[in-house]
Amino acid sequence: MRAQNGVQSFAHRCRVYYEDTDAGGIVYYVNYLKFMERARTERLRELGFAQSELAQENLLFVVHSSDARYHKPARLDDELLVSAEVTELNRVSLRFQ
Repeated sequence: MRAQNGVQSFAHRCRVYYEDTDAGGIVYYVNYLKFMERARTERLRELGFAQSELAQENLLFVVHSSDARYHKPARLDDELLVSAEVTELNRVSLRFQ
């Protein structure tokens, strides 16, 4: 099922810290997944679902798969805007883009 029109996109700002970068000062590729996870967690929080409370009730999100295309390197102290929208919504799964 495609997502309903009422499902809004969301965005989260995050800063690139030293710990996110490699020796060249560029964000290490796997850390982009961390930025995406933080954005997803904050969106759930905005909707009233704290991850800690969900975990206490054994309600967990499992990431089945992910993929990324890297367009431009992020560097130390850059501010990133991580955005996504729900493109597919089913009874037990959802897909972000």
